[in-house]
Amino acid sequence: MLRHPTARHRAGRTNDLLKVKSFHDDEALITGYEQGKGKYAGMVGALVCVARSGARFKVGSGLVDNQRSYSNAPKIGSVITFKYFELSNDGIPRFPTFMRIRTDVDASEFPST
Repeated sequence: MLRHPTARHRAGRTNDLLKVKSFHDDEALITGYEQGKGKYAGMVGALVCVARSGARFKVGSGLVDNQRSYSNAPKIGSVITFKYFELSNDGIPRFPTFMRIRTDVDASEFPST
């Protein structure tokens, strides 16, 4: 938490405080899609991915509606960059969020599916 330098301490919520969250980012290989639910029924709900470490996980946040149609979704076998808060004890990224497609990273750097 960052506090404005001239602000006095006050109990409760105030605009004098700013919560700073740090993110990590990494690349992953897309190995499949998960079907969307609710608003995204019939569309891509999440990208099923594998990290260089071999950890398998899903990335559902960060995709814009246009990218959720199967014709516009990032292709299976492509590499993406995603951001996350931290790794779980099992090495799975917590709250992964799609950022972009990486055309400059080779899929051979990732474990085979």
